[in-house]
Amino acid sequence: MRPRPLVALALVALASLLAVAPASAQDARAALRRYGCASCHAVESVRVSRGQSCTGCHQALVERQRGRGRAPTVRHYVNAPDLSVAGSRLREEYLVAFLQDPHDARPRLEETMPRLPVTEADARILARWIRRDAPTVPAGPAPSRANVEAGRAVFTRVGCATCHELGNLDFGRNLPPEALMGLGRAAYEAPNLRFARERLDPDVALAWIEDPRAVNPRTQMPETNLSHADAILVRDFLWFVDPGAPATPARVNLDLSPMERRVRFGEVRRIFDRSCIHCHAHTDGQSASALGFEPSSLDLSSLEGVRAGVTLPDGSHRSILEADDRGLPPLVYRLMRRHEEAARDVTSPRADPLAPIARTRPDEPVGMPLGLPPVDASDVRLIATWIAQGAQE
Repeated sequence: MRPRPLVALALVALASLLAVAPASAQDARAALRRYGCASCHAVESVRVSRGQSCTGCHQALVERQRGRGRAPTVRHYVNAPDLSVAGSRLREEYLVAFLQDPHDARPRLEETMPRLPVTEADARILARWIRRDAPTVPAGPAPSRANVEAGRAVFTRVGCATCHELGNLDFGRNLPPEALMGLGRAAYEAPNLRFARERLDPDVALAWIEDPRAVNPRTQMPETNLSHADAILVRDFLWFVDPGAPATPARVNLDLSPMERRVRFGEVRRIFDRSCIHCHAHTDGQSASALGFEPSSLDLSSLEGVRAGVTLPDGSHRSILEADDRGLPPLVYRLMRRHEEAARDVTSPRADPLAPIARTRPDEPVGMPLGLPPVDASDVRLIATWIAQGAQE
């Protein structure tokens, strides 16, 4: 099922922006439209049909499968945080950095925020729009390292680790994903708390731990029923605890040596079918431009489309099969780049490399597929072999 062109995915209703200064409202509308934010996220007062929304389309497919008594075949981008709920309490500087160079904040999800070409200026505009309803909370005591062990005891007693990861610390509550799904989306999608000190102001964190719904009535975070004193202990534990030893990312040494057998396009097309053709199965150029990239189009659904390569607005073409200055076909290079990004972007529970949050985006083309786990190493080799053999039928 092909998604409709994404050109109008982020049409922002004026009512949702009245709280922003007029000049900022206009800039925010333009940025939301430029990066297609509403194609995945719920945005207050923005109405996008399921056919125009990645998550909406995926939710419809899941419901259809369940209605037929079958297990859902769509696992990724079924849900995405509601920007009107999730972002208002986050620090502006964190949001600016995250929008430019996303990292894996929710370790049980395989997908992450895609790496889009968000400029620093647009990241600032979007961060301020997301925070337009930032909560006002009372001032509390500054975090104290002296409270770490007492805070650990409260954190463990209350069962925070049932849903949350905290770096690579093991609290003995290792529920399987199926059990967490049974507890609801909030449990399965709970963020890694080792980022709390980067994401939140200390006073906001304290108010959130003590009474989440007082900060945001629409949150899925359950009530903690903690006293003010215990909430301080938990906050200080998160602020100063050592998150454990960093895990060594499982880096894949991609073998691009040609396979001995003949590879047919049908095999390559089946790899593309898994995710690539969601964006690269039409030639109107709207998918790329709606995500902030330069207008272009690439059709991976047919042999002719793959051979034609990237089509630019002036009608010219750029090959994805011919080796470039790097000595690799651009198609293979983009797949390899995703393996490099995944060392930080696809972090499973207690496999956190504890890499610091980046403040600048790497000066390299983004890896593909956007925001998803890398294409399997054996499949990258198969594609490279097909290209080396002349990209034949």
